[in-house]
Amino acid sequence: MLKLRLYAIVVLILSVFALNAPVARAQQEGPSFDSALAAFAAGDNDLAGRYFWRLAGAGDKRAQYYLAYMLDAGLGMGKDPFAAAGWYRKSAEQDYLPAIVYMGYITSIGHGVTKNEKEAFRWYTRAAQMGDAIAQNNLATMLRLGRPYARDLSLASQWFLQSAMQGNTRAQFNLATMYLKGEGVKANPVEAARWYKIAATRGDALAQNALAYVYRNGIGVQKSDVEAIEWYKRAAEQGHMPSQLSVARMYELGLSTLDAQKSIEQAAIWYFHAAEEGNAAAQSRLGMFYEQGRGVPKNDKEAARWYKRAAKGNYAPAMLALAKMYEEGRGVKQNFDQMITLCKQAADSGYVAAQMELGRLYRDGIGVEKDMVQSYRWFALAAKNATDAEQKSEAVVARISAAQALSQSEVDSARREVESWRPSMARVMTPDAAGHAPELMYE
Repeated sequence: MLKLRLYAIVVLILSVFALNAPVARAQQEGPSFDSALAAFAAGDNDLAGRYFWRLAGAGDKRAQYYLAYMLDAGLGMGKDPFAAAGWYRKSAEQDYLPAIVYMGYITSIGHGVTKNEKEAFRWYTRAAQMGDAIAQNNLATMLRLGRPYARDLSLASQWFLQSAMQGNTRAQFNLATMYLKGEGVKANPVEAARWYKIAATRGDALAQNALAYVYRNGIGVQKSDVEAIEWYKRAAEQGHMPSQLSVARMYELGLSTLDAQKSIEQAAIWYFHAAEEGNAAAQSRLGMFYEQGRGVPKNDKEAARWYKRAAKGNYAPAMLALAKMYEEGRGVKQNFDQMITLCKQAADSGYVAAQMELGRLYRDGIGVEKDMVQSYRWFALAAKNATDAEQKSEAVVARISAAQALSQSEVDSARREVESWRPSMARVMTPDAAGHAPELMYE
């Protein structure tokens, strides 16, 4: 969306080449479009606004567009997206292409007008047929999503191609993803990789992330962790948070050409960047690095600080890690109530490690009264939810051991609770989940 929001600004800048008529002459003879543009380029928004108002009222479609932009942005006048929409429409109805594209944008999101995807589709179609690359990409996206009309993947791919051929990097990314998924075109991983690389080389962060993904998985290219890291880094350096998380994870796994110590230090750096962007998985991982002294000096207080940030984001592994710190009084003051609260939140999310931990706490009476029914319940849930064979085996053994301390009626009651249990909304995603397959993006 940001790229399309900047569309109006680009049009303004590209139009400034014709600024030769002096403003003084315009004041004597009445404004021309060039004199209005000259005032705008000089930063005199008050004068430019007055000129654009007069020209727009006289029916000048270019002035109507610029006046709309000034009203939309609040330049030299009060910000008024509703009035702006009216002027955008007047300009678009005179076939001024930038205004047509922008009408597609504002009607698609309901900016200054009632949201109307059918109208947006009509405006984008009109602009796409006139050759505008952004409109072609956005029209293709609507066709691909089946919004507001039935999906037409074949037509969507054709519009993506037309936009991509004009150098629109987002369309190049989208076309590549169509080839990757076989949507509207025959699946072709080599062609997908080619288009990702075209857009990635031109600096598109999403394409760089996608190109890293195909290199990491050997899709349409020869598998190369080194290439994957380099492309993830390019996207990460632009602030693309999933790439920051992915490159951190690859460094942590030692998949780079660096030695082990330098690799883990790089992992810590990139986890820090992703953590600062608010990613809970990165915050939790960074907490673990501080707790263990991996790539950073060992510091329990700093570990607890990052675990707390991740726990506030409902990230279950961080909740469990922080619970253990409260139990042992490391980096935080010992607090069994906080320990139990965090452990329950993580366990309720379906996080098997937390369910095992809660089973242990109830079994041993740590921070709570000893309760073998609850211990059995949490061990049974862990056994039910575990996907790792070793973890499942450990949970089953613990469940059987807990059952020996219970009557049959107590076991039956606990089993009914297990069957009716449903997970909460806390997240258990691992850092590996960041390297997911690319999805199509709307401008």
